[in-house]
Amino acid sequence: MILFYLILFSIKWQVAYIPSDSNLVEMKLFLEIPPNDLRFTMLDSIMQASYEIQVVVFDKKGDQIAGDYWFRERLIDSSNFYDSLNIIIPNKARRFNLKVIDLSGVEILNVYEDIKPIIFFANVRSKFSNDTLYINFTTINPKNLEAEINISLMGLMEKKALKPGISEDTVYFYLPLTPNGRYETRFILWKEGKRLETYSFFVEIERPFYLDDKTWYLKVSQLEYIATPSELNQLRKAKKEERDSLWKAFWKQYDPTPNTEYNEKEVEYFERIQYADEHFSFGDKGWRSDRGRIYVKYGPPDEIVSRPYELSSKPYEIWYYYRLNVKFIFYDRYGFGEYILINPQGEKI
Repeated sequence: MILFYLILFSIKWQVAYIPSDSNLVEMKLFLEIPPNDLRFTMLDSIMQASYEIQVVVFDKKGDQIAGDYWFRERLIDSSNFYDSLNIIIPNKARRFNLKVIDLSGVEILNVYEDIKPIIFFANVRSKFSNDTLYINFTTINPKNLEAEINISLMGLMEKKALKPGISEDTVYFYLPLTPNGRYETRFILWKEGKRLETYSFFVEIERPFYLDDKTWYLKVSQLEYIATPSELNQLRKAKKEERDSLWKAFWKQYDPTPNTEYNEKEVEYFERIQYADEHFSFGDKGWRSDRGRIYVKYGPPDEIVSRPYELSSKPYEIWYYYRLNVKFIFYDRYGFGEYILINPQGEKI
């Protein structure tokens, strides 16, 4: 059995190869596709997407020796789509091409990979819930080898016996103090003190932002352009069990459609924060910069006059908001990209 794991764009995929007989191998492909990677269209009052998975297998000369394709339809959902496919290929296969094509005309995955001699593990996936990380995996042991699997994560370790044949297994780690982030999990297969295989898999620890202290305090601090000092103080001091309700209560006062769960104002605000971080961080302070503050408070300007290479003056920008009848002037006083607002209240146009 051979396993390969990759994240490309947002799609996760793994492929395992199981000896079928002396000349054939069963190829097992596992896919995890986020719904945001697909284009959903309305059909008979239902939002759905259609896509095709294609696999082409080559020998060492580059000639095609196997291939197949599969058609899928999905209804819109907030969770990822999981798929698994099987194809029988010759054991002389050396390379394959995997494509996922959204049938709206968009190719969302196209990779070529060599077949690599990795064994025993397949279809590794994880889920984080209630401070506990669950890791599910498949072991493929056609020769019924007796061995031990060590699964380690951040200094913690769980041990499992390698089961005969093809089996599903699960381990879990309780991680109440581990911050949100991406972490490496390592699988090591041992037999009589000899390491047979090492395999790494990256897991995501992602709590709701109000349950992760680092994320919570960052998002609260980002409210400084819209919240009062007393509101900020209340949110900073909130206990974990109070945070969600206080956050929703804060944004409720700005919700243009209070009878729906979607708060357009909150979404718009943090889209502006993200834009400011992405566009005003080179030499500047992102959302905390002067340009970031004006952008978050007023949105994109109607016009920007940018003079980055003036001989007779420092680089400067003028932002015009015609709908507000105001303009803001920024200049780069040191020439390193940190633009300072020289008219904090703005000037009438």
